Amino acid sequence: MTTLPLAPQHILIDPPVADAGAALEALAALLAESTGQSPALIAEALKSREAQGSTGIGHGVALPHARIDGASEVAVAVLRSAQGIPFAAPDGLDVRVFIAVAVPKAAATAHLEVLSNLAVRLASEEVRTELLKVSDSAGFFAVLTHSD
Repeated sequence: MTTLPLAPQHILIDPPVADAGAALEALAALLAESTGQSPALIAEALKSREAQGSTGIGHGVALPHARIDGASEVAVAVLRSAQGIPFAAPDGLDVRVFIAVAVPKAAATAHLEVLSNLAVRLASEEVRTELLKVSDSAGFFAVLTHSD
């Protein structure tokens, strides 16, 4: 997981967001820094993807993602919610860990590889538990990107 296109400055730990829309907008603002695209464009793309079906994967985790016109490379941003946010996850649990992925329109393979790698890493209960325990973005980054 060390090649994940994520930096600690693109990880928000427990910001004051109260709903799914606000979470996606906060993630879009972070993704905009990496993609050079506007936060509004990215937020709209993420929300449009959610309208097709929830990207909640269960266990308090969601992987919102979208292909972005004009993006030149894959970008990842994270938001951890202190209280959890309803997100239509398949297990009905509120989401506490959002990992958003923005990819160029033509990068279908990279898109699937990043999502697959994240899903595998987040399948570990130990990893999910540690992500909820860390107190800052550097700690979150270290847990998420650590290779076993």
